[in-house]
Amino acid sequence: MSSTANPYGMIPVENQGAQYNSQGFEQVPILDGYTTSIFFGDVVKLGSNNYLEKDTGTTTLTPYGVFLGCKFISPTLGYFQPQGFWPASTTTGYTTYPNIPMGYVSTFPWGVFQIQADGSVPLASIGANAAIVQTAGTAAFGKSRNALSASSITTTDTLPLRIVGFVESPTNAPGDAFTDVLVVFNNSQQLFTKLGV
Repeated sequence: MSSTANPYGMIPVENQGAQYNSQGFEQVPILDGYTTSIFFGDVVKLGSNNYLEKDTGTTTLTPYGVFLGCKFISPTLGYFQPQGFWPASTTTGYTTYPNIPMGYVSTFPWGVFQIQADGSVPLASIGANAAIVQTAGTAAFGKSRNALSASSITTTDTLPLRIVGFVESPTNAPGDAFTDVLVVFNNSQQLFTKLGV
C-alpha cells in the first residue's frame, strides 16, 4: 500500500511504448564467492571483470539491469539451487561453465519498472528524474528494500531514474505518502553507444 513505507526494489512491469513484457531475463555469471548480497529487485551492473555485481549507486548508476534471482550449485546440497537472492560470500567451488553461479537479470534497456518512493510523488513529477535510495535487502524474503528518493526529484539529467507514470492500483494514487511509481533507466550498460566494460 502506498500509505505505508514498504520498499521492494524494482519490479519489471512492461516495456516503453506500453509494449507487453514477457518477463524474460538473461543469465549472467556471478563470481564465485562474491562478497555482496544481491536481492530480487536490486539494480546490477557488469563489473570490470564482466561478472555481475550489485550497483550501489544513488545519484548515479551504471545499470546492466535488475536482478531477478540466481542459480548455483549449493555447497551443502551438491545440486543446482534456484534462489531469489545471492547470499554474500557463497562459495560453490565452481568457476567455469556450465557450473558457475548465474544471475537472472532483466536487461532490456527500455524496460519499465515499478518502485516505491520514500515519500510523496505528485502527478506533476511525470517526466522528472530521481535518485535511488539504497537499503540492505531482507534475507528472510530475498527481496530488495531500495526505493526512489522523493526528495531528489528534479530535472537533472544525470539522475538514474526517469518517472514515466504511476502504478494503477486501488491502494495507490499520485501524491500518496509513499507513492508507487513507474520508472525507466536514464542510462544503461546495454545501450550500444556505451563504452565496453
